[in-house]
Formats: sequence, structure tokens, C-alpha cells
Amino acid sequence: MSSHSAAAPDPETATPLHTLAPELTFPQFERSTPFDPPQAYTELSGRCPVAPVSMADGKPSWLISSFEGVRTTLSDPRFSSDMSHPGFPNRTGKPVDDLLKDTLGAMDGERHRYYRRMLTGELTVRRAKAMRPVITQITDEALDQLAAAGPGADLVKHVAFVVPSRVACHLVGIPLSDYELFTGMAATLMDSTSSDDQFAALQNMVSYFDTLVTDREHHDRDDLLGHMVRRYLATGELTRDMLIRLAWTTMAAGQETTAHMIGLGVAALLRHPDQLELLRREPHLLPGAVDELMRYLPLIQFGIPRVAMDDVEVDGQTVTAGEGVVALPPLANRDPAVFERPDELDVRRNARQHLTFGYGPHQCPAHALARLELEVVYGRLLERFPTLRLADSDADLKVQDKDIMYRVSELAVTW
Repeated sequence: MSSHSAAAPDPETATPLHTLAPELTFPQFERSTPFDPPQAYTELSGRCPVAPVSMADGKPSWLISSFEGVRTTLSDPRFSSDMSHPGFPNRTGKPVDDLLKDTLGAMDGERHRYYRRMLTGELTVRRAKAMRPVITQITDEALDQLAAAGPGADLVKHVAFVVPSRVACHLVGIPLSDYELFTGMAATLMDSTSSDDQFAALQNMVSYFDTLVTDREHHDRDDLLGHMVRRYLATGELTRDMLIRLAWTTMAAGQETTAHMIGLGVAALLRHPDQLELLRREPHLLPGAVDELMRYLPLIQFGIPRVAMDDVEVDGQTVTAGEGVVALPPLANRDPAVFERPDELDVRRNARQHLTFGYGPHQCPAHALARLELEVVYGRLLERFPTLRLADSDADLKVQDKDIMYRVSELAVTW
């Protein structure tokens, strides 16, 4: 239950964050297996679900790791997404570009609701289901390319990056001829290793979507961008700049998330052959398996930052106004108070309440589409390649843990 309906915080628990010694620096990277959150988080969560940590810029923040604590952080209106606030956690220590400070993910309250409703109207469950034939066709074409590349082919290259980006292109109305341009810009935006490259990709993305909006102003096209131009830009409900921000942020984040879940999910299934065999024998388990994989895998590795605008009690600890917090879904998804045997992958589990899509007003608006894409890709892959396995089962997985989202960078498979 969200804490905004609870009693006022107890002043005795309101220990100022800056007076506490940090439990660890954030982020951490060392893992016992490629599918587990970093060990330091797991050890800390068990004894201190609301813990002081030091961010890259040296400022302290609270790390929230329990299921209820994360849900409170993401749903209580006293926590803000405003990146421009001085207490907002900064994972990298680098300045945040102004273009990111006024995106949907950085808005609160009525302003956020005003813009979000425009997107959710285009991303309904019904519309997602209507895209199944297109998603299936795109998936089958990607699997053709995987088969043509032959045993030992890289599933990330031929499938994981191809399907979500082509689906995003179809949904938004990006010409297939621009597919590589779009995916390249989106990948660079999610790569936190170079601020200069990220800034250039951000500028290029904005310029690119500006040309798409101009096209929709002159041509009536049946795609998400065309709908929003006619319904909201032409009526004055949206400015051109805000339409562009809504479009590129939604599509860049959406296609990257699903791409990484395809690679990580297939890797996890191939490393858990009993679960893989269950899905082969009982394909009706696939929808639930998608949620279980999203619960089990540490995709949102750097958490979701917020800043308290008022005093809020979280798991018995008062977070004081002005203090930053980082909600950590990979730890919340392993909370033994909510999920029995949380460190096990179990495709029979009901994991629908996992927090990988977020929670509350900022929950991923395209979650229905993402779930459907993952269900189709996992299902068609297992059907098309019934003997699919890792090309080298003893090799270490090639993971990328420095990007915003945790992922496998390469996955050689055979059949």
C-alpha cells in the first residue's frame, strides 16, 4: 500500500541522510551469476531495505530495495521525477541535458497526466493485440535471417535487436529504409559510456523526428505519429517540440527494453534447460513466462531515481524533503515476502505484479505491446528451433553492465 495514505512520519526516524555513513557506492557491478543483481545489493537489502548510499557525484541518496518500498517510491506523489531538482540522484556524475529534463519521464502530477493520456490512447491493449500478425511476420523474417546465418549465429544481432526496432518503426511510422539509422541513435542514447556521443545522438534523434512530423503535416498517414499530429498538434493540444519529445523518448526506450529482454530471456532459458523444456511441452505457459523472466532478470540495473518533495516514511525510515532515492526493481522483484523462492526461475509462477515495467503513474505505457512482442519471439523461436542451445554452453555470457539497461551483448546459438 502506498505510504501517502499512511500516518505522518515519526520525527524520531527522521535521521538526516547527509549525517549517515554510506553503506556502499552506487552503482555496484559484481554478480554471482549473470542473471542475479549485484551481490552487494542483495546483502544490503536483507538487513537494510532503505539504505544510505553514495552516488557518483559524491552526494548521498537512499537505496530502496523492498517490494513495498519500491512501490511506495514509484506511486507516492510526494516523490518527484524532476531531474532539475538539486536533490535528484545522479548516477553518472555528469550534467543532465536540458532536453531530458522536460520529457514525460521527468514530469509530475497533472502535467504528466495531460501528456501521458495522449500516448496511452495510442498504446492500448486492444491495439497491441491487433499488431500480433505484424509482430509475427517481423519475427519470422528475423528467424529466417538467423537460420540463414547458420549454427553459431548471434541471436542478439539477428533477432533481439531486429524485431523490437522494426516493430517500433512500424508503430511510429519510421520508414524501413531508416531502420539502421533509428536503431543506431537509440542504442547510443542508452550507452552511458560517452556523454558526447549521447548528446550528439539526442540532437540527431530530435532532428530526425522533426522531419517525420513535417511529413505527417503534409501527408495523412495511419501510424502513431500521424494520429498524434492530427489529434493533438493540429488542435493546439501539443506543441511541436513536446510531440517530438513524446515520440522519440517512447520509441527509443521501448525498443531498447524489449531488445535486451529478448537476449537476456533466451540466455536465461538456455541456461535453465528444465524451464526451457517446460515451455516446449506447454506453450500455453508463455504469457506467464514472459512476466517471470522480467521479474527474474535484472534489466533495470541502475534503478529508478526520485527526489522527496515532502517527508515520506518508507519501510520505517523517514525520507526527508529534498533527499534523493533510487528505487531498485531487480531487488524488489526478488523480495521473499512477495515471491516464494525468489532467486529461482519458475515459468509456472504468477509473476504479473513484478516491477520491471515500473509502477504507478509512470508505469511503462507500452507494457502490453512489450509483453506481446516477447511472447511471440520466445514462442516462434522455440517452435522454429526445437533443438536451440548455446553454441558453447561452458563459455561466459558476454554481458554489458555499463549501459542504462543490463543486457547480453552477444549470444551465439546453435540447433
